[in-house]
Amino acid sequence: MNQSFDLTPTRLRELRAFAAAARRLNFSRAALEIGCTASVLSRRIAALEEAVGARLFLRTTRRMALSARGEQLLAQWQRMETVMTELAAGLHPPDGELAGRLCVHLPASFGRYRLAPLLAGFMREHPRVRIEATYDDAYVDMVAARVDLAVRLGRLADAQLVARRAGTMRLYPCASPAYLASAPPLRDPMDLKAHRCIAFSGYRRGTLWSFSRNRQRRAVRIEPVLTCNDSQAIRDAVLAGVGIGLQGDYMADGLVAEGRLVELLPDWQLPAFPIHLLWLPGADRAPALRALIDHLVQALSVA
Repeated sequence: MNQSFDLTPTRLRELRAFAAAARRLNFSRAALEIGCTASVLSRRIAALEEAVGARLFLRTTRRMALSARGEQLLAQWQRMETVMTELAAGLHPPDGELAGRLCVHLPASFGRYRLAPLLAGFMREHPRVRIEATYDDAYVDMVAARVDLAVRLGRLADAQLVARRAGTMRLYPCASPAYLASAPPLRDPMDLKAHRCIAFSGYRRGTLWSFSRNRQRRAVRIEPVLTCNDSQAIRDAVLAGVGIGLQGDYMADGLVAEGRLVELLPDWQLPAFPIHLLWLPGADRAPALRALIDHLVQALSVA
């Protein structure tokens, strides 16, 4: 190769001229295909041969064929055309069909129970979208981890991200009918001190359960018989009759409706958790991400 082979606009025109001639093995027909004269096409191919440092065509008065270097360059150009076609389809899908890859970071239990079905529904509607989902309660650096969208429960601390509220998760105490059959009465939050309680170590307020009713406030410091960092494990312990635990509505509502759990102190409320969608500034310009955000907001806001 005698000179730089940077893919400048001029070099790309030369490569397109070469590819047309290689497919047709006729300069006149190739020139018509790309919209230039045969002499212009010939000059472009000559410049490309100089840059490559080898002849690309073998020509006689009767026949034209690709040289070995020409066949190699054509194969390389065809691979490049395939990549460019896929890239163009991803940026501007045909008929407005969404495509692309999205990396999402979701809370562990809430993500599995509430968000996983919503992601499945979105992917059924948009089969060309690929999603890489991580279910984890730990904070994630969205830039370092290359996360496109994160869902977080509770207060937000990162002002560098764009946030959109998508609903609220209600938290309430519940127990199994078997536990309640032999447990002390529970009419007021302060009665919890006489009960076996299960604590979630990821709860920001720890073992201080703060209730409100109208203008009344009750703050109860429980002494847990079991502490763990997984909401599903707490649910299983509550179902097994170990004691009273706080559960999110996404996990407990169905069990309460089935009679397997009982909602306690229904007149008193614990602080609700706002549900936020987070993304980096400007990331929602991507059609697939913008559509996923709208899909989740719509589904969560009516839940």
